[in-house]
Amino acid sequence: MISQQQNWLRMWQQSVRIKRSCYSKATDESKSRGNPHFAAKLQQAESIIKRASSLYGPEELMLCFNGGKDCTVLLDVLTKQSDALKPLRAVCFKSFDPFEEVEKFIDLCTQRYSMDLRRYNGVLKLAIEQALAEQPQVRAVFLGCRRSDPGCAELSELTPCDRDWPPLMRIFPLLEWSYHDIWDYLRSQQLPYCSLYDQGYTSLGERSNTRTNPSLLVYNEQLGKLIYRPAYELSNDKLERANREDSQILQLQQHNT
Repeated sequence: MISQQQNWLRMWQQSVRIKRSCYSKATDESKSRGNPHFAAKLQQAESIIKRASSLYGPEELMLCFNGGKDCTVLLDVLTKQSDALKPLRAVCFKSFDPFEEVEKFIDLCTQRYSMDLRRYNGVLKLAIEQALAEQPQVRAVFLGCRRSDPGCAELSELTPCDRDWPPLMRIFPLLEWSYHDIWDYLRSQQLPYCSLYDQGYTSLGERSNTRTNPSLLVYNEQLGKLIYRPAYELSNDKLERANREDSQILQLQQHNT
């Protein structure tokens, strides 16, 4: 007699075969670099960075970096775009319940890109005020937000903070990029990224509100067990945040919407 567990496993195997089309194949470098769409997105990001650099001096600019995939792309684009920004001034607002893997990746990027990184704890708004009190010359901050992120649909490439927030200009070079654009860049440039993205996480927040993405759970016939596909194999970008619960981590980009 077939047990309930065996029956469930067979249904999963059948489901996986049917849903193979839900996952995209790995992106190779030649495909990305030769893609006019990809090249246009990169050129647009570089144009926004150049515009910001014409409005603000290097000492007036900083990057908000949290170890996620989007700001990792932005970090790489920034350092390749302008030598004037080196060493790149960056700020990290530490979450209340961080992943150890994320913290280690932030340390790795700090060394790899020789960032002048400062970390701050506590409520986001107060942490920003503290950062500006220590670096009063800073007038603008680069953020790796995309228009598909919650609260970002109405943002402009350069958007000032509200009056009840510290006086900063927020700069969004990747605003028009998609989830797949981000992974195209990371993989085509062979950049390191947080190891959690290879374990079924598609969006990273605090440990308390971040789970593996159920959309990436598949049955591996060779291993004979369920596994999570890496984040870059998620084809439906609308499911990017299916593993996240709402939190205050997005306050800086969406507080005025």
